[in-house]
Amino acid sequence: MTTPPRLAMFTGLCIMAATAFAGTLKKDGWEASGCGAKPVAPELNYESIPAFNDSVAALDAWQQTTVPYFECLVKEAAADIKKISDTVSQQQKDHKEFVEAINAEAAAVKQRVESDNVLPPMPEQQ
Repeated sequence: MTTPPRLAMFTGLCIMAATAFAGTLKKDGWEASGCGAKPVAPELNYESIPAFNDSVAALDAWQQTTVPYFECLVKEAAADIKKISDTVSQQQKDHKEFVEAINAEAAAVKQRVESDNVLPPMPEQQ
């Protein structure tokens, strides 16, 4: 039977899935790992008209810095979603192939038992 290699492959896929995320899943949500810190918005300064105008200019500049940050978040999240989906699909495929192989082996043994009326020797475990 080929259980140990298949089990090793399945375990490897599980480990890959757990360590391949770009971001980090936490109890309260998801956090990107490669986008840096979220840009902090400046406060508006109402002390004078020039100070207010300067703070509005700083706010406009801040808004421009948020664009690449949020583009990075979206890209990283999409990569994580794809990796999770691909990993689950591969695990489902591997499981289906494993079950089909076991069923084929069981059917072959059943056929031999029915035709010979005797159980064949058990294959050696590796």
